[in-house]
Amino acid sequence: MKQNAESSGTDVAGYVMEGPGLSAYALSDGTVYRTYVTTARGLEPAMAYYGLLDRTPIGRNEGEVLWVRRHDEYETP
Repeated sequence: MKQNAESSGTDVAGYVMEGPGLSAYALSDGTVYRTYVTTARGLEPAMAYYGLLDRTPIGRNEGEVLWVRRHDEYETP
Protein backbone atom coordinates (compact mmCIF):
# COMPACT_ATOMS: atom_id res chain seq x y z
CA MET A 1 0.00 0.00 0.00
CA LYS A 2 2.91 2.34 0.70
CA GLN A 3 4.06 1.97 -2.91
CA ASN A 4 0.57 2.74 -4.18
CA ALA A 5 0.39 5.84 -1.96
CA GLU A 6 3.77 7.11 -3.10
CA SER A 7 2.88 6.48 -6.75
CA SER A 8 -0.27 8.54 -6.20
CA GLY A 9 1.66 11.42 -4.63
CA THR A 10 0.35 11.01 -1.08
CA ASP A 11 0.99 9.14 2.17
CA VAL A 12 -0.71 5.91 3.28
CA ALA A 13 -3.30 7.72 5.42
CA GLY A 14 -4.28 9.97 2.51
CA TYR A 15 -4.34 7.04 0.10
CA VAL A 16 -6.69 5.00 2.30
CA MET A 17 -8.91 7.99 3.07
CA GLU A 18 -9.47 8.75 -0.63
CA GLY A 19 -10.41 5.20 -1.64
CA PRO A 20 -13.37 4.55 -3.93
CA GLY A 21 -16.78 3.72 -2.57
CA LEU A 22 -20.29 2.97 -3.76
CA SER A 23 -23.44 4.20 -2.05
CA ALA A 24 -27.13 3.78 -2.82
CA TYR A 25 -29.73 6.27 -1.63
CA ALA A 26 -33.52 6.28 -1.37
CA LEU A 27 -35.80 9.30 -1.14
CA SER A 28 -38.91 8.84 0.99
CA ASP A 29 -41.27 11.65 2.00
CA GLY A 30 -38.58 14.28 1.42
CA THR A 31 -35.92 12.49 3.47
CA VAL A 32 -32.86 10.92 1.85
CA TYR A 33 -31.65 7.63 3.32
CA ARG A 34 -28.38 5.92 2.53
CA THR A 35 -29.49 2.33 2.05
CA TYR A 36 -26.22 0.68 1.05
CA VAL A 37 -22.50 1.45 1.16
CA THR A 38 -19.43 -0.57 0.24
CA THR A 39 -15.73 0.08 -0.30
CA ALA A 40 -12.55 -1.80 -1.22
CA ARG A 41 -13.26 -5.47 -2.04
CA GLY A 42 -17.00 -4.83 -1.99
CA LEU A 43 -16.60 -2.88 -5.22
CA GLU A 44 -15.33 -5.87 -7.22
CA PRO A 45 -18.71 -6.63 -8.86
CA ALA A 46 -18.66 -3.11 -10.32
CA MET A 47 -15.13 -3.58 -11.70
CA ALA A 48 -15.45 -5.92 -14.67
CA TYR A 49 -11.69 -6.28 -15.19
CA TYR A 50 -11.31 -8.28 -11.95
CA GLY A 51 -13.32 -11.12 -13.42
CA LEU A 52 -11.12 -11.11 -16.50
CA LEU A 53 -7.93 -11.12 -14.45
CA ASP A 54 -9.22 -14.03 -12.37
CA ARG A 55 -9.35 -16.12 -15.53
CA THR A 56 -5.75 -15.50 -16.58
CA PRO A 57 -2.91 -17.93 -15.75
CA ILE A 58 -1.49 -15.86 -12.86
CA GLY A 59 -4.76 -14.22 -11.83
CA ARG A 60 -4.44 -10.90 -10.11
CA ASN A 61 -0.96 -11.80 -8.87
CA GLU A 62 -1.59 -9.76 -5.73
CA GLY A 63 1.11 -9.40 -3.13
CA GLU A 64 3.39 -6.74 -1.74
CA VAL A 65 4.12 -5.37 -5.21
CA LEU A 66 1.64 -3.15 -7.02
CA TRP A 67 -0.04 -5.57 -9.43
CA VAL A 68 -1.84 -3.07 -11.66
CA ARG A 69 0.65 -1.58 -14.10
CA ARG A 70 0.54 0.16 -17.43
CA HIS A 71 1.15 -2.11 -20.41
CA ASP A 72 4.78 -1.08 -20.83
CA GLU A 73 5.80 -1.62 -17.19
CA TYR A 74 5.66 -5.43 -17.09
CA GLU A 75 8.90 -7.31 -16.83
CA THR A 76 9.70 -9.70 -19.65
CA PRO A 77 10.52 -13.26 -18.57
